[in-house]
Amino acid sequence: MSYFNKAKELFRMIENGKMLEALDLFYHPDVIVIQADGVKRIGVEANKNYEKDFLNNIQEIFGAELLSITSDEERHITMVEYWVHIKFKDGTRKKYEEVSVHYWKDDKIIKERFYEGKS
Repeated sequence: MSYFNKAKELFRMIENGKMLEALDLFYHPDVIVIQADGVKRIGVEANKNYEKDFLNNIQEIFGAELLSITSDEERHITMVEYWVHIKFKDGTRKKYEEVSVHYWKDDKIIKERFYEGKS
């Protein structure tokens, strides 16, 4: 499967509420995830714990859209642009507008970097 198709399948799973399963399927055990603010999470288990907490704090999703996917198959890199508008259980709302860059190794994401826009 091409890296483009892997990224497409990853986000299809996320859209269908299968975030944790997607982490198991597509993320390398030693993955490094770098948030837009520079905070790093190392290892798939640390990232699964972060995502569990994140998902448990969501009250409502007002909308989301996958805007674009691109890949550099030779360099094993994919990029995904998307947005999601969330209300958290504490009452705060946030619209994330992000680009996620994936670096692949052995058919798994070894590094993921987020870039966030402001709306």
